[in-house]
Amino acid sequence: MEPLLKTYYKRYLSEVRRLKPSTVKHYCDALNNITRHLQGMKMIEGSIYDILDLHQLKDLRTILFADPSFIAQNKKGNQMYSAGLNNYVKFAEGTNLIGLHHDVAKLDMPMPVIAEEPRRYEIQHWARSDILREQTLAVANYHCEMDGRHQSFVAERTHKPYMESHHAIPIHLQGRFSYSLDVYANLICLCPVCHRKIHYGLRDERREMLYEIYEKRHKRMVHSGLEIGKEEFTDLILTD
Repeated sequence: MEPLLKTYYKRYLSEVRRLKPSTVKHYCDALNNITRHLQGMKMIEGSIYDILDLHQLKDLRTILFADPSFIAQNKKGNQMYSAGLNNYVKFAEGTNLIGLHHDVAKLDMPMPVIAEEPRRYEIQHWARSDILREQTLAVANYHCEMDGRHQSFVAERTHKPYMESHHAIPIHLQGRFSYSLDVYANLICLCPVCHRKIHYGLRDERREMLYEIYEKRHKRMVHSGLEIGKEEFTDLILTD
């Protein structure tokens, strides 16, 4: 059975963008070629359409575009392969769907989609303490440490304003440090908006937030063995 994303992509090209069948075929042929190339590099086992994680898809694109054999092949094909992958990535991230609210129903399948068998993933995570997380929120009296005036809804579980615990130096960077990142000094209480903003906001605004956090916590972090300069701290997180 054809991967669901492949079917959606083909319907998007034909039903939404109304491209000619020959043009749709060119786009799909480009992705078929890319699939074979990535398989040859031992980067994937199945199809490019089997990649369900957008970050992984973009990482694969970066690796592929730096591969000398792909660069040569792409040049020979008048950049057709890179253009095909870039178009698919825009589709995957939703860039090509902006403002198409009334057209998106055209992507619906004529028949119900049969659910796939569940997949098993084995992922290793650095240990983190739920107790420290809860204590971090309590110590801050359930107020956002970026701005105590920030409002949040009341959580059913605690009957307190809903807040989230954030590692100033992200826990997935633990391998770069000799001492634990899961310590009081590295944990702060943030409202949901600030927590998302510090991860996904505009780069300059994230930098200002990181500067503020560093000023508030760097002395305590040093006492916990986490010696890092202000610019090193911000650059480490922003370039991660």
